[in-house]
This record gives sequence, structure tokens and C-alpha cells, in this order.
Amino acid sequence: MAKKPRTYEGGCLCGAIRYTVTAEPEFPHICSCTMCRRWSGAPTTAWVEFPLANFRWTGPGGEPRYFRSSKKSQRGNCPKCGSAICVVDDGYDNISLVMGSLDRPNLIVPDVQHSYKSFRPKWWHPEVGNAKAG
Repeated sequence: MAKKPRTYEGGCLCGAIRYTVTAEPEFPHICSCTMCRRWSGAPTTAWVEFPLANFRWTGPGGEPRYFRSSKKSQRGNCPKCGSAICVVDDGYDNISLVMGSLDRPNLIVPDVQHSYKSFRPKWWHPEVGNAKAG
């Protein structure tokens, strides 16, 4: 018998933008590319993907405001408080969520994948893939 997927919820700092998704998380990883660093204001951004088919916006603010950051990607922020929430890529069936926007970010642990590791500040040495979700 297949295990029932967990429901994950999250949102922005002010609560205007909220979401819920019932699905298995995909590709939890961290990224230190220039776009992720500048957009989030952090040296590294932790990401997790979920199928768009299982995802819905639930907060009073509806969807985030999107900024086209590249030819194929749009980054979503709360128009009220500015919180970084997600990335949606054209033609892709998943939404990428900033793990810090999850209500319970400890439920998903980034894998050992660190995209653009060489772009991280040299003083920043995050460890990934060795913690247990809980």
C-alpha cells in the first residue's frame, strides 16, 4: 500500500500569501547563484519542488507578484511584505518553493546538491544532506 503524501503549508512574513500542497517533495537542494543570492538577500537559498497539479494558493493575498528574472523563470514575492516565496519556470510542471517559507521547514532536508557552490561567499560553508527530517 502506497504511503499517503504529507500536506505542506507555508507563506510569507505578513501572512497575505499562503499556500498548501499535498505531494512528495522533489529535488530539495540549496543554491548560491547570483540571482538567488540577490533575490533572497541570503548567501544561499534552500529550495524544494512540488508538482503544480497538487499546489494551491490559499491566502487572502492570492498569488505572489512575479518578476521575470530570466527568459524562462519568474520569481514570486509577497507584494505587501516582500518575502521571497517561489520560482515558476515556463513549461515546467513543478513550482520551486523557498524552504524558509514553509511553516515547518524542518520536515524537508536539502540533499547534498549545492548549485553554484563556487558563487557562495568564501566564508559560507553550509552542510547539507546529513540531517534527518522530522
